[in-house]
Amino acid sequence: MATSEHPAVTETAASERAPSAVEQPTPPSEGWAPDKRFLGLAIVVDIVALILAYVAVTVPVEGPKLTSAEKYEYWIVAAGGAVIVLIGFVLVLVLTSRRPKIDAVTAQELIVADARAGKLPKVPRTLKFERTSKATTRNAAIASVLLFAALWLLGAPPALVWFSILAPWIPLVALEAQHKRARYGVFALFVLMGLLQMLHMVEHSVQVGQLVATTGDLSRSHGIFGRLDFEAVHFITDSLLWIGLGMLVVVIRERNIWLWIAFIAASLHEIEHLYLFWLHIFDDNFYLAGGFSGVMGDNGLIGSPLDRPYLHYTYNLIVFVPMLIAIWDEARRMDARHPKPAVAA
Repeated sequence: MATSEHPAVTETAASERAPSAVEQPTPPSEGWAPDKRFLGLAIVVDIVALILAYVAVTVPVEGPKLTSAEKYEYWIVAAGGAVIVLIGFVLVLVLTSRRPKIDAVTAQELIVADARAGKLPKVPRTLKFERTSKATTRNAAIASVLLFAALWLLGAPPALVWFSILAPWIPLVALEAQHKRARYGVFALFVLMGLLQMLHMVEHSVQVGQLVATTGDLSRSHGIFGRLDFEAVHFITDSLLWIGLGMLVVVIRERNIWLWIAFIAASLHEIEHLYLFWLHIFDDNFYLAGGFSGVMGDNGLIGSPLDRPYLHYTYNLIVFVPMLIAIWDEARRMDARHPKPAVAA
């Protein structure tokens, strides 16, 4: 049985549908537009992939190879590693979904931060030294150059030469990290992880360069700190990176899709290191006979055209570049939330 609406109700509904004088109508959609930074990331990865593909073909890594039958012997270990990583990934998803939704004030704050991005300095203030004067940072830079030049001319070991570049900056970074932790909270950990991953990328880049220079001789291509190039170090550092990124995803959470991309790439990398570390501990003979190729390395369990050093360089690159973008975005939001500049010491 049809009923007619009450006039007052009809007028109220009409007034709710009509835009108010304060509200602005939603602008018409201009259609789909690609994310420029995502395209930039894709271009960088494609260029690196092409270079690595060329290097992998022209400079294959020398070393033992497993037979087709042997490489599947420990597939269950790789599957177990994948399950462990999947459990960790699902745990991050659950913890993220259970966190309280961003309230209206925080959401508006993020919108304002994004809107102000064009008016903020080219480099976010929170990524600069805030507790150290310009003179102190300039002196640290001069000390790095002088120490590097002196040790290089004296023929010091490469590890010592490389450490001499970093040494003058360590006290400054420690002081700055303490300040940023007190002022910006977990963001300080995020920046510190980015710095460590940058150093990690330098080490992998040097190793690839050494492979090219030695025509694929892995025994002479261990990076700058060659004594640290063993499986336990790789496992610990990459596992801490994976866990740290997962924690940051849960804590930060605020629309930072780049952090998610870095975490996904780190998850795939973690499967490799769980498998490799298990082989190294429980069947080192199998590991040395070619098992060090891992899951996706050339002649590995699944395999790819990339030998292990080139593959792990790619893993780290796909983690590092999104991390940089995620840190940059979060720094913009920190600038908006903490507009008052810190007093330089």
